[in-house]
Amino acid sequence: MDTPSGKRAKALDAAGDRISGLPDEVRHHVLSFLPARDAARTCVLSPRWRHLWASALRLNVDTKGFTSQAAFVKFVTALLLSRGCTPLDSFCLDANGPDIYLNDFYDTASLWICHALRSNVQTLSITDHDRNDAFEEINDFEDDPDAFHIEHCPFTSSYLKRLHLCGVLILNCFLKNLFSGCPALEDLDMTNCAIIGTKFSSGTLKNLSIDFDNFPDCQGYGYEDIVINMPSLVSLHIGALLGALPSLEDVQSLRTASICLDVQGAAFSDACDILGALSNVKNLELLFLCGVNGKYSLGSDMHLCQVSFTNLTALSISDWCLHDNCKSLLYMLEHSPNLEELTLKIMEPNSRKEDEWSCSISAREKTVTAFNCEKLKKVEIICPRGDRRVGKLVTILLAKIIFAPEISIKPISGLPWYQYSDKKWTVWS
Repeated sequence: MDTPSGKRAKALDAAGDRISGLPDEVRHHVLSFLPARDAARTCVLSPRWRHLWASALRLNVDTKGFTSQAAFVKFVTALLLSRGCTPLDSFCLDANGPDIYLNDFYDTASLWICHALRSNVQTLSITDHDRNDAFEEINDFEDDPDAFHIEHCPFTSSYLKRLHLCGVLILNCFLKNLFSGCPALEDLDMTNCAIIGTKFSSGTLKNLSIDFDNFPDCQGYGYEDIVINMPSLVSLHIGALLGALPSLEDVQSLRTASICLDVQGAAFSDACDILGALSNVKNLELLFLCGVNGKYSLGSDMHLCQVSFTNLTALSISDWCLHDNCKSLLYMLEHSPNLEELTLKIMEPNSRKEDEWSCSISAREKTVTAFNCEKLKKVEIICPRGDRRVGKLVTILLAKIIFAPEISIKPISGLPWYQYSDKKWTVWS
């Protein structure tokens, strides 16, 4: 007589292995969510899974779970050798775990990257140790023994479309090789990277993002401004730079721009060029902390250059626009006929400057003619709790905008606005 467990086994045999019966593309999709080490372990599930992991279209290789560098290198090398010439859709190399640095086995890591490029990878992600904390301790990033020097990797591929870099060293030679050797590249994302290169020139790139998890303290490094010459660029996000400012040349296709800077002692060399380059955008975020010299010159240069923002529908701006009695803010409102949403992010005030600003409001109100912002439906003011400037600001807006929009005030406390709510303020998706 069959036991209950034996009956269940027979029933399973009769029904078949449903997971193994799935199409290969579905099982490959399942493997794409697993780290490469776990994906390799699926070989014991059934004969149909035995070699599937070696032909996965997406590889996620990370150092988590490896107790030594030697074990990690051995596993990844064997994994890539077992694949042969199987094409890759995406390759993610994450070495942000403890005690394993890509630069310690630079030649081998470079071979891995070359293998991915030769496998026609379309999405490539390389993450080394988070360098954000090291910026306060290192004076010359080129001599940092732990930073992954990616410039010697031969980036040549007609298939690579998306590249994400985190915690690596970026030099001009790498940028030149990347943009000339990868003609299909459209998306470039750099997070917590030591960007010493200054020449960003590409005819194909559509999305560029440069950011840090926290604003690094990089005073006195004297880096040159980053020159961006990308006629096909549609989206630009600059969250922080190492002692440099952006210089926008040909960005004629730009529609979404977010620039958030806190570069101590840096100054805009020509604000007119920046404003002119941003004049066609649809979504704009201009956030400057108090350490940026020349931020107030943006306001005066707006009037000098007579810049208009005819396509602008969403604007997010910090309290630099309140300088000179809201001169910059009022100018942008008056010269943005299609603006629908406005977000103002105000930092903790200096009490003396706040009083001066408040005392001169009445004079300003008498000299500025009301203007039409009929499409402006929503104004959100994010500010420190109890900030006295907000009442005056609302008074000006209601007095100068013919069709008054809905105005909401979101007081915050404990954190500066640039750290509040994990950057959820970005006004576009």
